[in-house]
Amino acid sequence: MKNTFKLPIAFIALLVFAASCSKEDKAISSVSPSSTELVLPEVDQLGVQADEAFINTEINGGTETEDFAITNDGIPDQYMVTASTADEITTTKRDGNARRMRACLSELELSGEQIAKIRRVFGNYEDCNKSIIHRHREAMKNLTDSMNVRLRYLVAALKNGRITREQFEVKVKELRSSFNSHRLTIAEKSRAALKECYTRMLRGLNQILTERQWKAFVICYKL
Repeated sequence: MKNTFKLPIAFIALLVFAASCSKEDKAISSVSPSSTELVLPEVDQLGVQADEAFINTEINGGTETEDFAITNDGIPDQYMVTASTADEITTTKRDGNARRMRACLSELELSGEQIAKIRRVFGNYEDCNKSIIHRHREAMKNLTDSMNVRLRYLVAALKNGRITREQFEVKVKELRSSFNSHRLTIAEKSRAALKECYTRMLRGLNQILTERQWKAFVICYKL
């Protein structure tokens, strides 16, 4: 079967996302650390941990009965901290975003003053990454939609006998590989800026917690 199906939406997603590079460069520079900041190995380690979770996002589905899907558009839970996360530290909430952050901070016996300061740090973090995450989500939605159009085309071809099951499996494998390649290209556009916002937030958190609290938080928060 001659495959004449094209991928216009995916390429458009990449082109639109590339156009936002200059904006993301500005986001990085706006949160660049001062040369006077202390070196905190724990912050670097947690930053690498979150970055790896972001870049190594798993593609789910992609079968005869399931569309392709990526949980939360590939944004890991570590990056989902918001100002409201601080408000939830003292609650019993166990769902929603930033669950691990909430759980670890809730064990530290934080004072009301500390929680208020943490809320400001989290609010600044939310402002730092909001536009970056928005552009990433838009690009990922366009890419995922286009890949699912191609997947459904192959499913239809399998069901009406235009391709064999063996051909279907080979083509879906190729499609998944193409999906992952395009996903990585999109993720690279946001990677540095998201990590910079995140490590800046962790440095702010370090300044609020006592030495004992910081050590307990790092032990809890490491995966």
